[in-house]
Amino acid sequence: MELRGLPLVDAFVPETATFAEAVEALFASRSPAIAVVDTDRRVVGVVAERDVLCAVFPRYLAELRHTSFLPDDDSGLDERAQRARKELVGDYARHVETLDAGESQTHAAERFMHTEEQALPVVDGDRFIGMLSMSALCQARLDRPDPAA
Repeated sequence: MELRGLPLVDAFVPETATFAEAVEALFASRSPAIAVVDTDRRVVGVVAERDVLCAVFPRYLAELRHTSFLPDDDSGLDERAQRARKELVGDYARHVETLDAGESQTHAAERFMHTEEQALPVVDGDRFIGMLSMSALCQARLDRPDPAA
């Protein structure tokens, strides 16, 4: 089955959206990532949950291991979050490879195995048609009827 036949999520924001608007769309979509698209619905990048985490909290936390001794710096974190809210989502969008709507599920699985992304944009030609998550891809396989039954 081609990818266009799978349950794709229409999760995207225009590249002119603010970061706050993108985060709102991300959480409303229930997808691990959303596409950032231009006016012609061409994918210019994605914003994923990890990108939101890295925008709101300092990146140096990734280098640390036992941070229970660190108290929250509420004013610093609030300042960081307020600054991120107003910026354009394009400043946070990361380039990822897209999946073509006509590609096979096996090819999509292979692509997921070679990336840390939890969801990838699916395009028809060069136009965004939806996000495909790893869980949706696997669920589509698990939901198939048993041919022996």
